[in-house]
Amino acid sequence: MGGSQSGYAPFTGCSAGAAPRAPGAPIVLSVVRTTAWGLGAEEDVWQVEVPAVATVADLKAKIEELYEVPRDMQSLTLSGGEPSSEAPTLEDTVKAETLEGKRVYMNPSREALAGEEAIAGMAEMMMGAVQEMVQMDAAMVESLQGVMYKVWFERPADAGGVAAGKRIQLELDPLSLMSDVQRMVELELFGEAGKEPAFMVVNGTSVPPDISLFHARVEDGMTVIVAKERPPLTEEEMILQGLVGGDPSILAALNDAPTAVN
Repeated sequence: MGGSQSGYAPFTGCSAGAAPRAPGAPIVLSVVRTTAWGLGAEEDVWQVEVPAVATVADLKAKIEELYEVPRDMQSLTLSGGEPSSEAPTLEDTVKAETLEGKRVYMNPSREALAGEEAIAGMAEMMMGAVQEMVQMDAAMVESLQGVMYKVWFERPADAGGVAAGKRIQLELDPLSLMSDVQRMVELELFGEAGKEPAFMVVNGTSVPPDISLFHARVEDGMTVIVAKERPPLTEEEMILQGLVGGDPSILAALNDAPTAVN
């Protein structure tokens, strides 16, 4: 947030020989972005010009405008140090003219620090949950070595075509990819792959071709529906559609992946 203004020299008030500020003229304040922001080992000094009648609230608004640091994330003081120090925070009503010739230090506000800690804690918790899921999944995959599922595949009667109402059973490795399973099913039902539209559907949801039978939640003895048309989007899929912003390439991939299970 906010770039370094290396071209500016720190402002320390009127130096010897410098003309005093005319009454009512804008005030240029020296704002120090401290290292507490975690953006480097050196402080940045920003020169911020505000009207003579400005307050600290106006100064914060100007910093947000120039350097994109939200005002509620700013804690302004007249001394440096960590944001947790006892340095009194400048109230929003303080007149900017009383700060002329002084350095104003900008630390992250307590709210900003609390938000960062909450995000870090949430990220750590999510990473732990993901690692646990990965470990559980690896254990399940290990337990499926050498196991075979007997799965039924049914073409609905109203689908028409050469396999209308037909039902077949295949003995399959639960770790087989759905794309490979679909080719086997189409050969059995239609005599060749790609002859008729086919979508594998599990529990009303079209299954993508790049996951395993097990990860598609197909179980031993289950019946998979080989639908002619892709079923309507589920609530989760509609949420995904909103997240991708209707990207045609992603939505096409969702719509074109033929697969379903009941």
